[in-house]
Amino acid sequence: MWWLQAAQAWLPTIAVGVMAALAFVATLAQAPRAAKLPWIATVLVCGALATAASAWQQSRELGQLRELSSHLNALARLLPGAPPANPEQTVDSLTSSLYTLNSRIGELQAQIDVLREKAKTRSIDSDAAKKLEDYLRPFGSHRVVVSCVPGDAEAFTYANQITNILRNAGWDAHGPETTAIFGDAPAMGIRLFVRSGVAPDTAKILLDAFSRFDIPYKSGTTSNDMIPDNTTVELFVSHKP
Repeated sequence: MWWLQAAQAWLPTIAVGVMAALAFVATLAQAPRAAKLPWIATVLVCGALATAASAWQQSRELGQLRELSSHLNALARLLPGAPPANPEQTVDSLTSSLYTLNSRIGELQAQIDVLREKAKTRSIDSDAAKKLEDYLRPFGSHRVVVSCVPGDAEAFTYANQITNILRNAGWDAHGPETTAIFGDAPAMGIRLFVRSGVAPDTAKILLDAFSRFDIPYKSGTTSNDMIPDNTTVELFVSHKP
């Protein structure tokens, strides 16, 4: 019952008030003397202050409990199966918030992917590089020129690594050189250029090797009369997309 719960909540304050009243009655019951009135006044004032202080503290604690209860009820309405105060409004609000949050997360993830891809430098890991060298070495020496677009440090570094792998395999590799004759269209893979109308064995060996060890490359060869002879193959590294 509500009155019983209220009485239990205010029990400490009621107890203080009762004790103050008993002390006041006990003081009045004493024999008359000169100091009796000051004692009565002291007991009355102290009892009133104690009761007031207890009431204030109890009221403060009950207020905190009511505030906590309000927060708990609000959280409980968000739990599955709990009926909200206004179901349609709460569901619409939560749905809208979740949709906005998911959209924002998707946008941020896309931006992170773009930045991560731009920050990634092309390279051939040490294990693949060693396997590529071992694969190319039995074919003997072949003349290859490695080049890249001008003014691109990432492309130059990648071209230099390819040159070193070919040299370690015993090939006649030159470069890396910078050139603009093959254009500057972005491309992740290595492009192979040969002299017009020529398809040297060197190109086929390299294409097979790149495919075998998952090294990005543009399928086939491109003819260009700037290639000095029929046996030379030029490997070109362009800007990264």
